[in-house]
Amino acid sequence: MADSSNSALSLLSVYLSDDSSEEEIPGSKVSTKRRASKDWTPKSQDEKRPRECNTKLPLPSAVMSLFPESEIPVDNPADHDYRIRTFPHERGNWSTYVYIHYEPEPAVSSFTDVVLECCKNTVPLKSVDKQHISLTRTVILKHHWIDSFIDSVQKSVRNLPSFTLCFNDLKIYCNEEKTRTFVGLTVAVGHKALIAAVNVLDKCLADFKLPPFYKEPSFHLSIAWCVGDYVHQIEKEVLPQLQVALQQFMHVHHDQWVVNVAQLHCKCGNKLFSFPLAT
Repeated sequence: MADSSNSALSLLSVYLSDDSSEEEIPGSKVSTKRRASKDWTPKSQDEKRPRECNTKLPLPSAVMSLFPESEIPVDNPADHDYRIRTFPHERGNWSTYVYIHYEPEPAVSSFTDVVLECCKNTVPLKSVDKQHISLTRTVILKHHWIDSFIDSVQKSVRNLPSFTLCFNDLKIYCNEEKTRTFVGLTVAVGHKALIAAVNVLDKCLADFKLPPFYKEPSFHLSIAWCVGDYVHQIEKEVLPQLQVALQQFMHVHHDQWVVNVAQLHCKCGNKLFSFPLAT
């Protein structure tokens, strides 16, 4: 490998030296350009003119193999259920948000199936694979910010006490870009503790000049979604019967709509972080 690299570098050196008739010596700048001989006489007026351009020869393949061209990632919506990216993919940018992870209880999973069935004639919905309650917007972190941001969040939330959440209602949401619609369970108990967490996290975001969470947040757990803005259709055609079904589920399985929050989580690109709360 060393021989190959040395060979490639020597070829690069030859290429560069051929491209310029002047060399630079480290230290004081001394030109080594040769003076024209007094006995030399140009054969024509054209030879007196400086060369207007130098056409570079292609780099040797041995050199090119050491520096492969970076491939620009191409977004294929079919790879992620035709969801539209909020942020374009850029190397070095990491999509990041802080949230509360939720592992669905059987009653919540069964109710989600009811939602999908009731909405199928209005708009086909998909269940949310990784259910969570957001505590920040989705923001973009530079790669070299990640360690500092995670350290800041960890120190800021460690004194927050553990708390309990409870759901009690259903609401239809649409993201700011109007590209996705969500059916969500709204939080009834635990709102004060969530606001305290958001306030702490907003300070961490401000240190990195990132936007805070929504001014008047509607904390919720998204359980189903679709591409596009279908808030009006779902609210008008399906929401009333879904509310009735939710109340029936909550009456029969009243203990399965409570969440004990002992830690917060952060997803940063493909990295996952956990932050335990005070007990």
